[in-house]
Amino acid sequence: MRSRTFAGALRDAGQKCIMVGPSLDYRGDNDEVLFDDWIAVPEWESGAGDARNFVEIARSHGARRAVLDDYRTDESFQEVLRDEGLDWMQHFDASKPNRFWADLIVHGSPSETAERWRPHLLNPHTEMLFGPSYSVLRPEFPPPVLQPDDREVRTILVSFGGGHDQGAILLTLKALFDRTAQNIRFAVMSGSRNPNIPAVQAWIEEHAGDRVTLHVEPKDIAGLFASCDLAILGGGISIYEAAACGLPMVVTALADNQLRQCDAWEKLGAAIFLGRVADLTPELLGDRVVSLIADRPCRAQMTRIGRNAVDGQGARRLADHLLKDRKK
Repeated sequence: MRSRTFAGALRDAGQKCIMVGPSLDYRGDNDEVLFDDWIAVPEWESGAGDARNFVEIARSHGARRAVLDDYRTDESFQEVLRDEGLDWMQHFDASKPNRFWADLIVHGSPSETAERWRPHLLNPHTEMLFGPSYSVLRPEFPPPVLQPDDREVRTILVSFGGGHDQGAILLTLKALFDRTAQNIRFAVMSGSRNPNIPAVQAWIEEHAGDRVTLHVEPKDIAGLFASCDLAILGGGISIYEAAACGLPMVVTALADNQLRQCDAWEKLGAAIFLGRVADLTPELLGDRVVSLIADRPCRAQMTRIGRNAVDGQGARRLADHLLKDRKK
């Protein structure tokens, strides 16, 4: 989704885009508009070998610039692109050691700083673009109508990404259903690839009545976010979407690469971080959420901080940086 959104910003700037890597099974109807070509690469063999294949594809399409949004693009991969004279922008996993030849490196988390990553740069001219203002969100974020900062909590959004939720949805519902007022509803959002959807649906039908609604890959995600008053989330892209919509957040990390990001959002003041999902207990989650529901000034402050951090213009900013002329 990040690649699709960024491709849209590049096309708005008059560029043609080619997707390289994912299976054609992931190709959607709108991708024919975003990408002039979609080239699947079924097997990842080696950094240098795959990089040479990538460069050959770029040359065959006359491309001078590239975006690497694959965490396997190691130093040997980058060296091939460097030697071939490509300009490229690189997203990266901040939880792992990295070294960069890229012209631009990008990370949207508040946790990443130039001071931390400057020692890892192999190219003295690398530009570092860090922080939520560079987060890439779908163009519908933020939606045009947002709720007041100091609103009451009437609907809680529960989402732990589009894949396996690791049991977090049911844990959340069981922890909060009886500890929150009867007029508070829950909007559960999940992807169709989550194997726990049947169990979640069964629990809702047996216990929740109309207080809980399950949304599987909803079409209007921004509208769903904007209709809620508080969010309980995994540590992925949903944090940025919630921030753009002004949702106070309680977050948990489903993977190691989410830990720094979740911690940084808490330090920024837009979220409460409860640690790894594997260590999360119903008691801890219930206590923190109930306390936050009762603290309207705290929620209002979290709303303002989130909205100020994420304005939805990150893709345009990155496109402007990538398309600048650079001397090699």
